[in-house]
Amino acid sequence: MDGAATYRDSRRRPLRDQNGPCEAPLTLLLNDSPMATLLATPEALEPLALGHAYTAGWIGRADQVTEVRLARLRHGLAVHLSVAPRIEAQALALRRAAPSLSSCGACGLAEEGQLLAGLRRLPARPPLAAAALWRGLEALSAHSAPGQHLALGLDARGRLLALGRDIGRHNALDRVIGEGLRRGSDPGRHFAALLVSSRCSLELVHKAVRAGISTLATLALPSDMAVEVARGCDLNLICCHRGRDLELLSGQAPDTPENLL
Repeated sequence: MDGAATYRDSRRRPLRDQNGPCEAPLTLLLNDSPMATLLATPEALEPLALGHAYTAGWIGRADQVTEVRLARLRHGLAVHLSVAPRIEAQALALRRAAPSLSSCGACGLAEEGQLLAGLRRLPARPPLAAAALWRGLEALSAHSAPGQHLALGLDARGRLLALGRDIGRHNALDRVIGEGLRRGSDPGRHFAALLVSSRCSLELVHKAVRAGISTLATLALPSDMAVEVARGCDLNLICCHRGRDLELLSGQAPDTPENLL
């Protein structure tokens, strides 16, 4: 086997010289009610909080949040989303039964049925054209950062509209969806596709469907359950096989036959 004969010893390297990704506990609150704590990259917190609140079903529109406030906690950060008491009461019914350190937002839910809450059949739309998705993959490569996942919001020509970068792939996707909300638009109308630098779990499918975005492309193979749910929701789910091949796993046929081999 090729490679160095021994390890490069960096055990005494100061953390400030490590150049690794940052993560911190991030507590999301509706008014003063704690809803969830994520491990996330501590930057661009407003779109992350809005996106997570939206895809978790706590809010249905961006204008239901009247104010976003940040506060420091002992070990992390808190993001307070100010909402009407009615919205807070409805969201509290969805709050997870047990705490979770997972950034995916699914672990710790009280009932299995909550995993599928809010799913629906999307309007039938063709997937992003293959040439446009290749353009998005070029942008994904150009904006990659060591140790972090990347999510892109693309237009119909594969051009970059929004970028989310985080240590968690689910957080990165929430950042893109939240950015669409923050711009005052329905994410499903604003973005033609989402592209994520990871494998595809059920949670990513859930977030894309909740946001009404018709095409989701991921670099690595999705789980069987992710494909099953994507097919039931008519989501165009595409595996990019690490940029080697584009495989359409669910959804509608492309506009032109030559896009589907």
